[in-house]
Amino acid sequence: MSERFSYTEPKLCTYNDNLDKGWFVYFDYTDNLNKETLRKQFRGGINLFKTKEERFLHGQALKAYWKKELKAGYNPFADDGDLPITKPTITEAFDLILSLKASNCGQRTMESYRYVVKLFKTWLTDNRLQGIFLYQFDHSHARAFMDYLNLKKGYAGRTYNDKLVVLSTFCNCMVDREWIVKNPFKKIKKVPIGIGRNIAFNDAEKEKLKNYFCEHDRDMFYFTQFIYYCFIRRSELTKLKIENIDWKNMSIIIPSNASKNKKQESVVIPDPFVQLLKEMKLQQLPGEYYIFGRYLKPGPVQYKNYNHISTRHNKVCKDLGLDTEKGLYSWKHSGVCALYPVLSGDIYSLMRQLRHSELTTTQIYLKSLGLVDNSAIRSAVW
Repeated sequence: MSERFSYTEPKLCTYNDNLDKGWFVYFDYTDNLNKETLRKQFRGGINLFKTKEERFLHGQALKAYWKKELKAGYNPFADDGDLPITKPTITEAFDLILSLKASNCGQRTMESYRYVVKLFKTWLTDNRLQGIFLYQFDHSHARAFMDYLNLKKGYAGRTYNDKLVVLSTFCNCMVDREWIVKNPFKKIKKVPIGIGRNIAFNDAEKEKLKNYFCEHDRDMFYFTQFIYYCFIRRSELTKLKIENIDWKNMSIIIPSNASKNKKQESVVIPDPFVQLLKEMKLQQLPGEYYIFGRYLKPGPVQYKNYNHISTRHNKVCKDLGLDTEKGLYSWKHSGVCALYPVLSGDIYSLMRQLRHSELTTTQIYLKSLGLVDNSAIRSAVW
């Protein structure tokens, strides 16, 4: 620091350990040339804590922080704010990274990010941590939050791991910007995930659902049949437009902005599905219309939250007394179970319709459905 400026050592004001008053760290900063002195006060979330020990601990940390900042050249005469922009609070940091992510992430990813950040900020508020500086949030806090997700919210497996990945990703961005030195979530391990169950509808369940949807929810019937015959994901279906149907070659193009892996792909329209497509009268509508727009009807407005489609479908399954483990994706599994025997072992054609990149992926999927041909063992005698 030049001789023009001088400052006093940061001190902690506790009002003689009076918890009814707001504690703060303060110091005087003087411009010796202009004979002007500023007294700076910083609370940094100290008063969120309700015991003398906690307040003193965080007060000492805040003192050490400002001592380091002053030594590094902090000058309040050159800074309109109380804090340099590179030293945000924990909530400011997550809000800023969330805003930055919006410029290069898809809608579904941003919905996930917003949910996790909201969940995290609620926990911070409930634990009186929402106002602390980012540097004060350490591994013990991160561990406490993840334990909260596990013990209080009941998150486990993939759900737990997904939240951990989001938080760790955000903190890596903060490390890159040198807001913090270490990622507080880095050393927290993911929990083991069991291989998910792929369960198909049996013939009776399929007929019961088809009859119900045909009579009461024709749009949902068409939606499920796209999944059944073409194995297209629900998130992809809500992004497909009528112009993505190649009527000449009887195929459906899944463009890169709709497919899960961001690569343009296509699937064949099976003959049994052709009549249903004609029934929808899509060729009479503008090509730029979404096949399943608002309310699952063809139209210019995209269906925004496809989780609502699963909820709408699964409520019917529950009302009809079907297995609660079977849902919207069971239509895909049911379609594969119906198609596989007809293909007479032609796994390659099935792989292309499923849009798997490798045959081994298709083989593993078939095995999960119990469709592995093991007749040699069945007929063997020993």
